Amino acid sequence: MQKKSYNTAGRAALISFLSSHPDEQFSAEELCKALYGDEKRRKSSIYRQLNQLCDDHSVQKFRNPNNLCDVFQYVGEGCDCDEHFHEKCIRCGKVEHLDCHASTEFFSHLLKEHGFQVLCGRSVLYGLCADCRAGGKSHV
Repeated sequence: MQKKSYNTAGRAALISFLSSHPDEQFSAEELCKALYGDEKRRKSSIYRQLNQLCDDHSVQKFRNPNNLCDVFQYVGEGCDCDEHFHEKCIRCGKVEHLDCHASTEFFSHLLKEHGFQVLCGRSVLYGLCADCRAGGKSHV
């Protein structure tokens, strides 16, 4: 039996915030602070809503390698994140969609030659963005 999702004001605010920042990832604490001004306020509610949104495939959960917490990104209506990789800068945190012909060829190669199907929506390449590389050291 599937749980029913309720369209509460809190859920609507969370979806609105995440969908207005589709190229960014946020921890639950960051979402609490952005929505309620306090990183601890309504945290259990945020986690519950995020889990439901992940189940609905509107939000994707990723593991943040820098501080070992989960981060969340909007992938719902209007996003085609299942069709490409994402790039994440480990210095500034910017997330970009890597939607190019070469990545499609790479997916096809992995499937045809290695029998491995890439789940693009869950795939993130970590490195340094052009702005961070231009602004300083190119190593971490």
